[in-house]
Amino acid sequence: MKSDTELQNTGAQEFLQISFNILNTFGNRLPVSLCIHDDEFGRVVPLFAKDTRLSDKKKEQVDNYCSEGNLFISKEDYASLAGHISQNLGALLTEHYLDEAAAAEIFYEGVLEKVRDFYSHPIGDTLEELRTVLAIFCEYVWVDPNRWTHFFNTLKREKDICCHAVNTLFVGTSIYLKVLYKPGEKMDLNPLAMGLVLHDLGMTQIPATVSEKPSKLLYKERMRMQEHVDIAEKMLNRLEIRDDVVKACVFDHHERLDGSGYPKGRRGDTITLEARVCAISDAFCGMIADRYHRPGLNAILAAIILTESKAKYDPKLTTSLISFIISNNPEMKALLQDKAKMQQLRAIALQKAAQ
Repeated sequence: MKSDTELQNTGAQEFLQISFNILNTFGNRLPVSLCIHDDEFGRVVPLFAKDTRLSDKKKEQVDNYCSEGNLFISKEDYASLAGHISQNLGALLTEHYLDEAAAAEIFYEGVLEKVRDFYSHPIGDTLEELRTVLAIFCEYVWVDPNRWTHFFNTLKREKDICCHAVNTLFVGTSIYLKVLYKPGEKMDLNPLAMGLVLHDLGMTQIPATVSEKPSKLLYKERMRMQEHVDIAEKMLNRLEIRDDVVKACVFDHHERLDGSGYPKGRRGDTITLEARVCAISDAFCGMIADRYHRPGLNAILAAIILTESKAKYDPKLTTSLISFIISNNPEMKALLQDKAKMQQLRAIALQKAAQ
């Protein structure tokens, strides 16, 4: 088996080793292109292209390379692999060759596919598919909570409601685990995961002329945007989603500790922990994403803005957010340790938090 260093030295492209666990989900037609490491040329070379139908002879070849630890896909094929594994995400629960960073990317793509399906067609069938994928995601995270440390680098920055939903899932789950996880204690993360994914469901019914407006919203437009919470309530009722955690995330993610939020103006402990987690995750993911009228904010700056907004956001959770950001990100960790830059960022954050 080739080491990671040897593979990285074969060229600019990165490769992911495929195990029998993943290979056994492929069937007779390849969902991705396969590669092997050629010792003679000292580099990774193509074996079979995507959509190749595997004859018995080809399957024997693939199995032999796999048993030798010499079967790979290029990083360019991660999305295709994710699309396939999204139908077989359970395979990742017992996958040992896949490094945690690659698994995080694959989970992101797999969950995103199901979120897009559901947001496009919010009916019982797509909801069940989404629920199944989230259950596998929750089990994957709970088995080894350190896996959440790889989630930050998978977050997407484009303005897209479905990407925002998955970003919020990854951020919110990580914050929640950081605060509550106790070794050996089973946590039911499924309701929280569903709430994080569905929190902005009502936005699918807001006209694009309002939700995608490239300039500041007028008062009437802001009121129209706020209706997404009431719209989501009706959608949850139609779908017979009655879980209290899911409803708290959907109904209260715009509530603030000081009572300045909407739709009910709830305060303090009347806002559940899960809703507070969703509120911070939603706000953070909104800040770092590119908007129609501005580019996304630096992640550390966004987190500091929330940290400085102590009256609105739970300080314990915003501290956990910063831990999440720097957990597997040397660049962000270095920024946090740069006193001069942090002083500048805090000045900006204080100004924005006061707005």
